[in-house]
Amino acid sequence: MKKLNRKGFTLIELLAVIVVLAIIIVVTIPSVISSMNNAKTSQLNNAVGTVTEWFTKQYELATLGTNAGDVSSVYTAWTSATGKGKSWTTADSELTATELKAAGITNPTGLNGKVKLNGSKVCVTLTADTTSQFYNAEKANVAGGNTATGSGC
Repeated sequence: MKKLNRKGFTLIELLAVIVVLAIIIVVTIPSVISSMNNAKTSQLNNAVGTVTEWFTKQYELATLGTNAGDVSSVYTAWTSATGKGKSWTTADSELTATELKAAGITNPTGLNGKVKLNGSKVCVTLTADTTSQFYNAEKANVAGGNTATGSGC
């Protein structure tokens, strides 16, 4: 009788590999999701810093006058529309997508912002709703979970 030369894997070996892969996936998915949410929170904090820096620069240029540099037309239109001119009040003013884009936020969809002058510092607050790329689902039920404030607040 001839012996058959068997090549390949047995069913038990294949099942063992599938079980090991399933365990690896179950262990890694929560940490990946957590890392993604932490990245979204960091992005929101970076966005607040970017908007704060832009408003600070524009405010300083407008205060110093036209010889110091060019003030953005978006900033000029914002100060005119809000009635603030060169001297802001401490009341919050809503930011639109136009101002957020001018400040360097490429996709401000779902991002709501407020800005005010806090003494001589610019205070920016951004809030991400569920349609925003900055929205963190883990912090959805935490008070202020999807809100970040700038250094001037």
